[in-house]
Amino acid sequence: MQIVALTGSHNRQAFDSGRQELDEWLHRVARQHQDKGLSKIFVAINESAPDQIYGYYALTLSELDSHYLPETRRKKLQRRIPGVRLGRLAVHKNYQVNRLGELLLVDAMTRARRIFTEAGGIGLFVDAIDEHAAGYYRRFGFETAPDNPLLLFLPVNS
Repeated sequence: MQIVALTGSHNRQAFDSGRQELDEWLHRVARQHQDKGLSKIFVAINESAPDQIYGYYALTLSELDSHYLPETRRKKLQRRIPGVRLGRLAVHKNYQVNRLGELLLVDAMTRARRIFTEAGGIGLFVDAIDEHAAGYYRRFGFETAPDNPLLLFLPVNS
C-alpha cells in the first residue's frame, strides 16, 4: 500500500466504507475541498490498481479554543491554539480488518508532526463520528475533551 495525495485519476465513486456520510464526502466534496485549499486528502492505493481507493483521510490546519483541552493541557496556553485537524478517516469495507485504518492514522500523525516542526502547533484534533470511532482514537493516545466525548486531541509531544 502507498498513501498519496488524492488526484483526479482516483476512482472516488467506487469507495464504500459502509458509512454513507464518509462515502458521500469522498464522492462529492473531497476534491472541491482540496482544489479550494480547504484540506488535503490522502488515499491508500495499491500499485497494481492505482485508481482504486482502499482508504482515505483528510487534514486541515485548525485552531481550537483551549477550553476544549483537558485541564492539564491548557495551562499557560493562549485562548486559541493552533493544530492540525484530522477531518475524516475511512477504510473500504472490504479492507477494514487489515489494519489499514491504523496505517492511515500513523501516516496522518507523521504528516502532522512535520507540520508542527516547520510551522508550529500543539497537536492533532479529531472530531470522531461516533463513540466507537472515539474509542478507536483513544487506543492511540488521543485524549477526550472535557465537555465533548467526540472531540479528541493528541498532543504533539506525546
